[in-house]
Amino acid sequence: MDDYINIIDFIFLNLAFAVTFTGVIINNFEKYVPAFIIKGYRYGSFAYQGSDANYLQVIEIPKAYYRHFYLFSTIFSATMLSYMFVVYFFGVTVSFPVHFVLRLLLQENEPSVSVTAALIALSLLTVQCIRRLYETYYLQVFAKSSKMNLSHYLAGIIHYFACIIAVVGQAPLFCGQQNRDSIKWNDLRTTILAVPCTIIFLITWYEQFRTNIIFANLRKDKKSGEVVTEEHKIPHGRMFEYVSSPHRMCEIILYTILLMLVPTKTFFCIYLWVLGNQIQTAIQAHEWYKKSFEKYPTNRYAVFPRVL
Repeated sequence: MDDYINIIDFIFLNLAFAVTFTGVIINNFEKYVPAFIIKGYRYGSFAYQGSDANYLQVIEIPKAYYRHFYLFSTIFSATMLSYMFVVYFFGVTVSFPVHFVLRLLLQENEPSVSVTAALIALSLLTVQCIRRLYETYYLQVFAKSSKMNLSHYLAGIIHYFACIIAVVGQAPLFCGQQNRDSIKWNDLRTTILAVPCTIIFLITWYEQFRTNIIFANLRKDKKSGEVVTEEHKIPHGRMFEYVSSPHRMCEIILYTILLMLVPTKTFFCIYLWVLGNQIQTAIQAHEWYKKSFEKYPTNRYAVFPRVL
């Protein structure tokens, strides 16, 4: 790895540290943590319920705005994926503004991945964004009272922007010299990993989809499909029989696959943020379930079966 840290590395290393450190402190020493930190950190079902730090409500927005993440990421990822195909297969030169911005953000002098690896990774990421777009607009039921801090909203937008930039900006022709004669179209590592990684990704992708259907159906009438409640209930079925947050477990697996396809320092920094965020949020959700439901299954773990 190079010894420099680019803008995206810096942002996500700090996000990873902040979300993990704050989560550990709140989960283990909550009574000593100032209310404004808890209120700014927690949201949704396990949001802070006290009356302190109400001034933070001015920067709280509906949790339903989650769907904006996926509207943005779907458009951006599909656009960049199309642009990559045009560049690689139709001989189009990467425009100077795009090349300049990628160079500014990533400080890359040479490609870090092959064309095949970048195309597969961005294709999988795009498929994920499209499915999440569908879920947040047509499947999920967001409680009208559920809020999140503006910082969570901005972090989500930045996350997807950075993921897409990290894949595209470290691929041939998008960084370094635009010399088509020296393009690395494929490599042994990608050849070995491409098929199994894609299969595991798609299986996990489907499992996360089924998990979100179970969540949505908890608030809908079984026959009509109409929303009948915004109350929280205990989910059952599939991976819910083993963990409280199978959707977060799936998210970690999905990003592990993307990291295997794009094993760069920048994507690793993003991965650390995903790992810290998903694990800490899963622990909070698990503890909330146990406190909220007397008959919550005792055999369930937070996010990893028989581990955590």
